[in-house]
Amino acid sequence: MSADPDALADLLPLHALGALDPEEAAAVEEALARDPALRATFDSYLEVAHALGDALDPVRPPGSARDRLLADVDALCKPPRLDPFASRMAKLFDVSIDKARMFLHWVDEPARWEPQADLSFVHLIHLPPGPAWASADCGLVKLLPGHEFPLHDHKGQEVSLVLQGTGRDSSGMRLEPGVELVLEPGNSHSYTVDDGSEPYVFAVRFYGIELIGQRSR
Repeated sequence: MSADPDALADLLPLHALGALDPEEAAAVEEALARDPALRATFDSYLEVAHALGDALDPVRPPGSARDRLLADVDALCKPPRLDPFASRMAKLFDVSIDKARMFLHWVDEPARWEPQADLSFVHLIHLPPGPAWASADCGLVKLLPGHEFPLHDHKGQEVSLVLQGTGRDSSGMRLEPGVELVLEPGNSHSYTVDDGSEPYVFAVRFYGIELIGQRSR
């Protein structure tokens, strides 16, 4: 895992709260050992985290909370439907296999998908990447069958991995589960989801796009 101090700085608050997975925590600790200024910043976050803990009164959760939590844990312990993609997802987002599996579980959780107001047939789940890609936009994208994602330019490199459904890129490439598409900055394309297909879902890491039809707006 990359140990870029600038990227790791974004993880300091989460590390102070103990919210990182072991691989991410180890990368942060390695950077802290080398950089006194980063360590000082982390110590300040740690003080705030401790103060918050002391300031909060304990609250007894409702009886149903334990059952819901155990049900969630049980679901996450089972391999996700899309588990064959776990290792490729881990590499794509610089996360552990366990975290990649958690992301794949989210594909089948309707409440996690956010509809887009300007493109109603597009739904997104934003994902937290590992340190190597902390500055990238990372997530899952779902398109409904029969729709076309409009022509757009890429401001930086985009890497996408098809997880579900079928379609076709404007370059003529057939899009189906397992296909990985790499587009360099400045490339333009669109893609269409097949009619009658299941929803088209892909994982993506990118640095911004611009819809070509919106340039004059």
